[in-house]
Amino acid sequence: MSRLLFTGERLHADHALFAIDIVRHRAAYAHAIQLAKEEGYENVLELGSGTGYGTRELAGSLPQVIAIDRIAPDLANHHAHVKFIRADARAIPLASSSFDLVISFQVIEHIKNPKPYLETVSRMLKPGGCALLTTPNLKESDGENPFHVREYTADELRALLDPYFEEIEMLGVCATEAPKAYYDARLEKIRSIVRIDPLGLRRILPRWLIDRLFAALAVLVRRGLKNENTFPDVHLDDFPILPAQEDCLDLMALCRKPRLEEQKT
Repeated sequence: MSRLLFTGERLHADHALFAIDIVRHRAAYAHAIQLAKEEGYENVLELGSGTGYGTRELAGSLPQVIAIDRIAPDLANHHAHVKFIRADARAIPLASSSFDLVISFQVIEHIKNPKPYLETVSRMLKPGGCALLTTPNLKESDGENPFHVREYTADELRALLDPYFEEIEMLGVCATEAPKAYYDARLEKIRSIVRIDPLGLRRILPRWLIDRLFAALAVLVRRGLKNENTFPDVHLDDFPILPAQEDCLDLMALCRKPRLEEQKT
């Protein structure tokens, strides 16, 4: 299988310049594993598994994981406890009410109409199950990712989820001092670069060129920070999961009690 194209958006666990981002996203997976163990969840579904580095972590700690994505995972992330299925996360070929835990990390920001996707998330859950969704916090975003259709504040995400779940707890992937300083510096560096285009002409370029420029910029900015010695060594505990805050890096919605179909209309 050929290696997936580097886009600057899809994370590859072996790309050193993206190591901090990988740990940040792994913190969400670690929280999901802890929740599954505490609640005794056995059947886990991941919607939007990407290259599969997080899926492999789930499989290393949990008995059964089914992972859905439109792309195939990296071969290194295959595991005996995982079944990877190529499908669209908005319409998957699985029976309703089949899973104790549904995980979907960094997906909803890519979807123009999230209604079919959220219907799938709630439909897949058993009545006593739980869904965990993450997405970038709009208030901490640079707003330059061309792959993101829409980013959300905590209040906006809660309002979007409310028709599908009776209970929603808004959490956040936060950062300790060193990684927070890194992300603040990265945000300022990106803003300094885009100031040379005050009219936003970059947004009307051909899409193929926008994508290539974004991938190049993602590497350029991180390499610059590494050369400036502002590239900290981080661990999972540098990204605690706490109640949602204005400056959390990612939002995490913990959703319970999926609403019945007749309640969603």
